[in-house]
Amino acid sequence: MNWFFFLLSVLGGAGLAFQAAINGPLGRKIGTLEASFLAYAVGTLTLLCFTFFFGKGSLSGVLSVSKWKWFIGVFGALYIFIMVLSVPKIGTASAIIAAILGQLIISMVMDHFGLGGQTIPINWSRISGIVLMFLALILFYEH
Repeated sequence: MNWFFFLLSVLGGAGLAFQAAINGPLGRKIGTLEASFLAYAVGTLTLLCFTFFFGKGSLSGVLSVSKWKWFIGVFGALYIFIMVLSVPKIGTASAIIAAILGQLIISMVMDHFGLGGQTIPINWSRISGIVLMFLALILFYEH
């Protein structure tokens, strides 16, 4: 059943690449912050509708979590803003590979310390994967 979640993750990544490819030119046309705001606002409205129709949790539970966790959306907003800035300068593929490289490095550290719920130690295999991703970034950016 894990293959299903790998497939979902690939589809999610494809969606991010598609979004980045649209946001870059949109940012040039309407402004970087404006394009970032538009992307986040439409995403927020979409999630609000999904929550209303399909949500099974409790939004009132938000009051019981640590207040610093309320700011988690800042990372998503920064990601969109950075992609709007980067894609026109280095291209969609290079921007996405660089973003994935950042995700891999941080998530590897988080796995090592069990911050995601499962502890997976840093090892040479994982470090090799990071090095290969860095090489991929160089190969994709070379003109």
